[in-house]
Amino acid sequence: MVNAETLAHFELFEGLPDEALRAIVPLCREASLASGAKIFTMGHAADRIYLLQEGTVRLTIHATALPEPVTITVLNTPGRVLGWSAIIGSGHYTTTAFAVNDVRVLTIDGHALVDYLNQNPCDGYVVMQRVAQIIGQRLAAMRKLLLETVIDYEKPEQATAEN
Repeated sequence: MVNAETLAHFELFEGLPDEALRAIVPLCREASLASGAKIFTMGHAADRIYLLQEGTVRLTIHATALPEPVTITVLNTPGRVLGWSAIIGSGHYTTTAFAVNDVRVLTIDGHALVDYLNQNPCDGYVVMQRVAQIIGQRLAAMRKLLLETVIDYEKPEQATAEN
């Protein structure tokens, strides 16, 4: 059962007062997803934000030049957030999320959460600071992945120096 104490453990809500957490509780629903389930799809309307309770989720993008999607992040730590496009951005998911194994999440109606945050700007500021930190961490991880890929491409092991 979702309660304020449960929400306090999620990275998105760190630093929110108990009163705010209690107000957000009714917006939450618990969900279980089987291994292999698609949680959301890149480009589709983002209407829900997800808080990982248990399991592992793979976030992928489909690069047009490649036949298979590219995994950009694997989330397996309880408390992690996915689907933050439901509360910021263009309103469309920027990745596709798959359950790697059986997953339990809390889902939150993105529109209802944004309405609450707009009506309570102090709480909204705290949550948006957390979103900014989460996005920064994800961008840093993607930058590292990109640099590793470029380095591997530019210096393949089989290459020999030309005279």
